[in-house]
Amino acid sequence: MGGILITVLGLSGYILPAPALIWAWAAWLKSRSNPDSPAWRTVSVFVGLILASVIGLVVVLVVAVAGGTPESGTKYSLAMKSSGFGFLASILVLVLALIGKGPARLPASLACFGLAALWLVAALTY
Repeated sequence: MGGILITVLGLSGYILPAPALIWAWAAWLKSRSNPDSPAWRTVSVFVGLILASVIGLVVVLVVAVAGGTPESGTKYSLAMKSSGFGFLASILVLVLALIGKGPARLPASLACFGLAALWLVAALTY
């Protein structure tokens, strides 16, 4: 049972974030302001989308730095600290995306879930 969970989390982490972020940005750019929804909910999704994109860039930077670092305690320390920070940041951004309202809510939430899964699997495999 544990192997299936890790497999689902791993696939979610590696496959979900990039297409979901592209979908979210496309949905955000095509959307129009809805006067019925409160402004803070729209801003919440937008801030969540920006932060999810930043977290995605941090993933790329950590992979580049950790990949170029020789095997040592520093490499593992960097990987574990960045995994903890990335996981917590992804969960915070997931909450922001979920409380927001708009067409980018679902794809932004999926991207944040995928990023959280990626960081969790990274921490479990190091």
